[in-house]
Amino acid sequence: MRGIIRMKKSLPWLALITVLGFSLTGCSKAPEAAQAPPAPVVESIAGTPSTSPSPSEGPKKSPRGNFIKAPGETGSMWTGADKKTTVVFTIHSITVDAPCTGAYAQPAEKGHFVVLDASIETTPELAESSFARFDLSPHSWQFVGENGTTFNGSLASGASYGCMTDSEILPINGVGPAEKVTGKIVLDVPAATGTLVFKPLGGSVGGWEWSF
Repeated sequence: MRGIIRMKKSLPWLALITVLGFSLTGCSKAPEAAQAPPAPVVESIAGTPSTSPSPSEGPKKSPRGNFIKAPGETGSMWTGADKKTTVVFTIHSITVDAPCTGAYAQPAEKGHFVVLDASIETTPELAESSFARFDLSPHSWQFVGENGTTFNGSLASGASYGCMTDSEILPINGVGPAEKVTGKIVLDVPAATGTLVFKPLGGSVGGWEWSF
């Protein structure tokens, strides 16, 4: 099952953003102005992005317009008319108040550490995109409380970055083409229960979310 999100083309300052769009060039005897890359497409899938599901088979969405996911389910991104997959990612588990292992670990600044075990696999086609890196950075996440209120602050903090050792966390600079990585994401959240929302940096109009 999969759903499709159209992403806006606003590009934030972070180099490790997730905007996946191919640059097109024209072939002509006369010089041609460079064309803007087409709007990239994000797809949440449980298989391959070969066909579009019927409305009755589409993935469940939250009232916020995000795909509702459970640990172990897969999401992906693709681009182009031929729907070449560029990124596949999975949140395997969500652990609340996980113990820190860093040498200089400190208590959570906002209340609780939530640790996600994740994996990311990219294809060579990612190199053809305008921004050839994918990232599950804490800056790309939001927390929604059980009362439906979205936390205004960042889920990244000095304490969250120091909670785990460098060898345990996902690469801080994101993942490039044809790479496969596993690691942890540490989020600093204000409550022990709620919903985590991942929205790729770059102006996505939707995302994915996990309740815990």
